[in-house]
Amino acid sequence: MANSSVVESDASHHHVGYHSSRTCSELSKQEVSDDVTDVTVPMSEISFISDSARSDGYNPQDQKVKKESFTAFRVNYLIVYIAIMLADGLQGTHLYVLYDGYNFNVATLYATGFAAGGLASPFMGPLVDRIGRRTSAIVYCILEMIINVLEQNQILAGLFVARIVGGITTNLLFTVFESWLVTEHRKKGFAEDKLEIILRDSVISSNISAIASGFIAHQLANYLGAVGPFEGAVGFTFVALILVATQWAENYGSESTEIKSISSYMREAFVTIKKDSKIARIGIIQGLAEGCLFTFVFLWSPILTQFASLIRDKDDFVFGLDSNNEPAYGLIFGGFMACGAIGGFLEPRLRKLIQHFLDHFTPVNERLSCQSLSSSDSTELTEGNSSVGSGDDNDCETNKLTVQLLASFCYFLAAIFISVPYYVQNMESSFILTLGSFLMYEFLIGVYMPCEGVIRSIYMPNDAICSMMNMLRVVVNFAVAIFVISTNIISVDKVFALLSAALFSISALQLSLLDHDQLRILKSAAKRLFSFTSVSCDSCDLGEIKKNDDLFEEHAKPISTGTSKSNRSTMENEGLRRRVNNSSSVPTNIR
Repeated sequence: MANSSVVESDASHHHVGYHSSRTCSELSKQEVSDDVTDVTVPMSEISFISDSARSDGYNPQDQKVKKESFTAFRVNYLIVYIAIMLADGLQGTHLYVLYDGYNFNVATLYATGFAAGGLASPFMGPLVDRIGRRTSAIVYCILEMIINVLEQNQILAGLFVARIVGGITTNLLFTVFESWLVTEHRKKGFAEDKLEIILRDSVISSNISAIASGFIAHQLANYLGAVGPFEGAVGFTFVALILVATQWAENYGSESTEIKSISSYMREAFVTIKKDSKIARIGIIQGLAEGCLFTFVFLWSPILTQFASLIRDKDDFVFGLDSNNEPAYGLIFGGFMACGAIGGFLEPRLRKLIQHFLDHFTPVNERLSCQSLSSSDSTELTEGNSSVGSGDDNDCETNKLTVQLLASFCYFLAAIFISVPYYVQNMESSFILTLGSFLMYEFLIGVYMPCEGVIRSIYMPNDAICSMMNMLRVVVNFAVAIFVISTNIISVDKVFALLSAALFSISALQLSLLDHDQLRILKSAAKRLFSFTSVSCDSCDLGEIKKNDDLFEEHAKPISTGTSKSNRSTMENEGLRRRVNNSSSVPTNIR
């Protein structure tokens, strides 16, 4: 049986909480131009202004110190996270083989673990927020070492205890480290966009750790037997334990000095979820998406084994099969992780591509209207430099719209790819088609995981994020328990059909999170795109649209700094109307 078929440990390499939120600039480019237009500054005052700006704002030395502080914080977190992921991957690569060798029902053991996790989820988050994230991380490491020791013994009761405790530690893994990072990052005063850098590094390091853990586990199994990877997992977990205990500071779910009970944390999280239906929908969406992932990790190995047996010509080379015409589980597992890493790497680029599409096909007056509704601060920070937020990425509504559209589109494509085993089950080429679809599914996981973190950061309050995430994980645990235990009743290919239906549903549900302004932008862009494709290239091409957009932006600028806002707005609107009415190269139905 596949030595890579795992659920909790393998899937944890995919689940990287990706909290990041871009806000909007309070000082727009329009207002910057207001300050500099028609203003004459004497040369004698330039040095004074420069010195004042330096003393009141930017200080190169302070920026250098802050950058070094962020780098140290980033490295500290990633070292711990990599150690945890290596330990998790080591036990994961051989867990299925170990249970199968013990002649126990693997599906029942897995379902028991997730059921226990579902029951514990509502209590784990409030408990973590109450006792602290650092303390919870230490508890996680200790429990993981106990689990790895129990699983080295062929005692059914001990394995059930290990699975029950494993269900609890899985909740901790998916919430404690992420919530500690987000809270500590903000407590230290680092820019919000810097958080995205660490979380993107986590996506890549998680997948690289998964690939490395497979190789290390293979070597340990050769030298120490089937229990070798579990002994190695104890070692890596101990390293993480020492680093957390000595390097991490404690943080809690609330900065308030008031001592809260576990029930009060649960009550506050429940009230917040009940008050905002979007949070409940996010829980259902991301819970089912993660449940599908966990179930996929449990099922990909047996379905590929089944389809490999359908290949008649055993002499021909088939990608993904070893010399014994069995699926090359280790290489396939590495391919999955590589696809996930590529997806995580390309996610910001795909998001920018959608952003460019929205900007290109959204009329300028819609974009100006959206910008006028935004009043939050934004800073466009990248590694090595910083600047006042400007450009497309700092538009609040379109950025929120972009990440939600990308997530919905990924869910939709994932539903298509994961349904392939159901439709090709009787074909001789079913193995290669299914393997290709699984690789694409893993790529999409790498893309939508960061999007999910951004969406959580938009809608979930920081002071109780761990409590809410754990309460919403009830959906994950019970969904996986149902999907996995169903393999004892229905065929594996039909379970893939159920997973596909769930992903189609959450793709549509994701779009329900869009508010009125985001729907207006999307509808306007879609209408303009449809109009563009409906007319001849001679009468309307992208160059003409861009040219007229530039004319709009030109007239959107203020005439002078002494003009009142109301008069300036009137002149801008009048100028916009004149441009629309006088434009002969762009059909009016596009505007």
